[in-house]
Amino acid sequence: MRSLRVVRWHAPRMLPEPETWTAPDGTPLTIRPIRAADFELEKQFVERLSSASGYQRLMSTRRPSADEIKRFTDIDYAREMALIATTAAEGRERQVGVARYVKDDRVPGDAEFAIVLADDWQGRGLGRKLLASLLAAAKSRGVRRLVGTALSSNGGMLALARRMGFRLERHPASATITNLTLDLTP
Repeated sequence: MRSLRVVRWHAPRMLPEPETWTAPDGTPLTIRPIRAADFELEKQFVERLSSASGYQRLMSTRRPSADEIKRFTDIDYAREMALIATTAAEGRERQVGVARYVKDDRVPGDAEFAIVLADDWQGRGLGRKLLASLLAAAKSRGVRRLVGTALSSNGGMLALARRMGFRLERHPASATITNLTLDLTP
């Protein structure tokens, strides 16, 4: 008699479950992975950013095109992650932040990250929570190091990076850019 061999198939890594976070002022927010269906939500979020916030995020005065917004929402979860923070506003879902990483194909284990918050959500603890959730997702997906850049004048981002344990170094070719690096391995 032949013995039966049980083969276990491993499901692909699941996306992080949506989580509820309550801001210090009592406002409930949902932090969840972005979806392709979030195109309009992301578009409205980007359009509401002040010129200063848009410039700090993109290091440019340009606004993302519809193709770029589609790219921001319809992502390849095998190599990237984007978590958005949403809240209810006037009976509708409103995106108030996004944190994302994209794995660097040239340096296995590295991923470039970025974060941007709606102007009215800056300085309220959301950046720390959103980045912490992104760090947890990155670690669980084998990212060993997060790297990013920020304008050297972006005091809020530099302070957040320091609080989260990132190493900050001036970019060797530009005093206006600061490189941010965080090792995720113990």
